[in-house]
Parts: sequence; structure tokens; C-alpha cells
Amino acid sequence: MRGTAVGLGLFLAGLALGHAEPVQVVVVAKGEAQGLRLEMQMIGEVSTLPIRGAVVEARLYPKTPELDALVAEGGGAISRTGSAELPGKPLAVAPFEELREGGYVARLPEPAPGEYVLAVVDTTFKGEAAVAAKPVRLPPPPTGVTVAVVLPETSTPNRYFLYALLGLALPAVVGVGFALAARGDRGGGD
Repeated sequence: MRGTAVGLGLFLAGLALGHAEPVQVVVVAKGEAQGLRLEMQMIGEVSTLPIRGAVVEARLYPKTPELDALVAEGGGAISRTGSAELPGKPLAVAPFEELREGGYVARLPEPAPGEYVLAVVDTTFKGEAAVAAKPVRLPPPPTGVTVAVVLPETSTPNRYFLYALLGLALPAVVGVGFALAARGDRGGGD
């Protein structure tokens, strides 16, 4: 019984940390009558599985010296955890909606032609955020413009990890309790 409890604990810990991997993000921006349509695919870098149920938004920033410095520091892209904010105020913000497993779409108003920074902000888990951003020239060509970035691995703060672990463990503990109670009732009727 003790080995089962240890195995269950390790299994649940693995589920709670399952999101903690870098995520490959590919966004294709296409011009439409209503503005920019952003189609995004999210794939776990280690698991190679589509990322489902993410809470992600697109942000379009004007290109500034501060953002240029962060992009240069990151080797052509920004990829960081912690604060969901980048320097400056975004021109437009839109949530991504999941259309299919790991496939999301968002719409932004199309800005004046020029250079911008397109950011993807993941706030799926309470208490953590990941940001990936890259410069982009708009309007996009008719075939669209592709932006590939990596959302870095995040680590859930301890109290949120504990709550997630408890939330995952509670149904299992209740199930084991019912199984033991049923087993006890069966054995006591002889």
C-alpha cells in the first residue's frame, strides 16, 4: 500500500509539472478586412505535444529603443518569464482562442505600415507568466508573415504548486477511500 501511495504521489507531481517545458510558438499574421488575423500553433519542445487550454494573448508594440535593446540582448527575439509586461504600452491586445488542439486564433486591428514588435504572453497558470516577442514588419504580404518564438519554461510558485498538487490528488484520495471502504464492507459480511 505504501508503494502505491508513493507511486501516486510521483505521478501527480509529474502532472502538476507537465507544463514546465519550453514551448515552440509559430504565429502566422495575415491581413484581412477586419485587421490582422493571427493563427498560432503551440508545441511542447520536449514532449512534442500540442499545448491545449492555454491562456495566451497577442500584444502589438511600437518598435522602441528599449524593445530593440531587449531583442538584441536575446539574439533577435525576447523570451523571458516573470512579468508579463514589456517596456512601453501595447498598441493592441487580443486574447487567443483555441480552435483545435494546440491551434489558436486572435484578431488585432491592423496598424499603419511600419515596424512593430509582436509579443505572445502566456498566463495560463496563476502566479507565472512567459513572454516571447519578435520584430515584425506590417502590413504582411498576401501570404502572411510567420513569427517563430519560444515561450520559456516557467516554474509555478510553491503555494500554487501545492494547490495544483492538492487539486490533482483529492479525486485520487477519494477514489482510494471509496475502494477501501467497499473492500472493508465486503470482508466484514462473512
